[in-house]
Amino acid sequence: MSNILGLDVGSKTIGLASSTGNVAKKEINLKFEEWNFEEGVSLLTEFIKDKSFDTFVFGYPKNMNGSIGERAEMVDYFIEGFMVYNPEIKEEQIIRIDERRTTKMAKSIMIEAGLSRQKQKENKDTLAAQLILETYLEKIKK
Repeated sequence: MSNILGLDVGSKTIGLASSTGNVAKKEINLKFEEWNFEEGVSLLTEFIKDKSFDTFVFGYPKNMNGSIGERAEMVDYFIEGFMVYNPEIKEEQIIRIDERRTTKMAKSIMIEAGLSRQKQKENKDTLAAQLILETYLEKIKK
């Protein structure tokens, strides 16, 4: 069974979700100084150290017209750093999933669930990572 990590990379947080089967479960939110991706990569490397993930599913925020914009380039930059820190991870273990609407979907889900603004802020990135991972799991089921 695969051990898969879903990631929602932002400018100062990384939402994480994991799966060993058909269900994505929320993990944690890694927080780092804004735009300090070296710190973010270091925190992520520490998180995965003893967990033996074999696939890393990154949310890849394309523009609405499908083109690659600044946010997707930011994710590419983060992935490059992640792979430098973790040379044992190969390119084929890295998956990019279009995540144009996951953060908005996450916010809608939390509003519908009646979560306070503070709880929404705390959980939006991990829920977005969970949605990213669920998208990937659905895709590989087909």
